[in-house]
Amino acid sequence: MGKTTKKARQTPPLSADRVRTGWQGPAGIRIRLARGQDVEAANELMATTGDGVRIIPVLAAAIEDGSAASAMLAGLGGGSKAYHDAAAHTFTDRPMNEAMTTVSLTLVAADEQDRTVGALSATAPGTLIEMAMNNGYPAGKALALSLLVAKVHGLAVAEHARGQGIAATLLKRTWQVHQQLGYFLLYGSYEADRDLAAFYTRAGYTTHAPGETFPLDRIALPFRLGAGDDQCVFTRWRPRR
Repeated sequence: MGKTTKKARQTPPLSADRVRTGWQGPAGIRIRLARGQDVEAANELMATTGDGVRIIPVLAAAIEDGSAASAMLAGLGGGSKAYHDAAAHTFTDRPMNEAMTTVSLTLVAADEQDRTVGALSATAPGTLIEMAMNNGYPAGKALALSLLVAKVHGLAVAEHARGQGIAATLLKRTWQVHQQLGYFLLYGSYEADRDLAAFYTRAGYTTHAPGETFPLDRIALPFRLGAGDDQCVFTRWRPRR
């Protein structure tokens, strides 16, 4: 009799409600969508990294009024077409910087008293969009890159809560949301003097040497993306099918 093989366990699709209410994480924390009351604490956490990163002001305002990630949440509820339709609507009806907040995701790690002890903000890839336009891409096609690529703008965990897997869990949930929405690439960068290569490698990312660029041929862009000579880029591509 031939061998039987177990079917691979498939992660059930995320819903908008799941992202809003969150997932139980390590050390009794909950990973959930950022709310208005989280913005100040998230910015204070990010200030401790020394990277000079804060939640982008227009995104902070959108988190506070509840419109941040709204197109993404629509996509989780209705599939990729719903996501693209919702994004297209905001791109035409709102100023561009406001529209980009609807395709930007900020998650926090909240402790048992609902205090923010970790935060990750993933935004539309402004540098990539600008580079595409500078290379002759029409504005609409360049803006559509925000539905394929996202940038980890900031990631921070409170000092007393480090070493418990919170940062890795924030990265995991961020990747899960973007993968379900059909993204090809999640990337970010960190100061080269911060020894974070092992952390990002364990989390499933490829880390690049200081100043090293990487190609974008998988999304049909004929140029490379990188950061300054004092920064290291980390990348995670959607697996090839």
